[in-house]
Amino acid sequence: MDMPKGPGLLLAGLAIAASGCARPPSDVVTRVEAACTLATARVTAARGLPLGHVASCDPVGAEDSPAGYHVLGLRAVCDQDLCGSTLMRWFAVETATGTVFECDMAEWRLGPEVTGAE
Repeated sequence: MDMPKGPGLLLAGLAIAASGCARPPSDVVTRVEAACTLATARVTAARGLPLGHVASCDPVGAEDSPAGYHVLGLRAVCDQDLCGSTLMRWFAVETATGTVFECDMAEWRLGPEVTGAE
């Protein structure tokens, strides 16, 4: 039974990102959902957090993102009755390589690459 290309690529990207090994194939990050999955895996691995620490991903629209990148904010789980901001940080995922960068939204520029160790 053939698995649809989208979910198969997403699973492959997540496995690669979690392992900290080679970059995923470039077509893994053509969709913002794949960029969110990849950024979540890379950031939680770098910070030594479980994947479930990230509750949601807030993508910036393609029209407002730099060409060749998906810009998104990762939000943590809130386990309190009242939470302030749960924003972990803004990140940019390069569509051609799958590289995840911190993103400085105030200056609108890329920060350091998110690697397996921080």
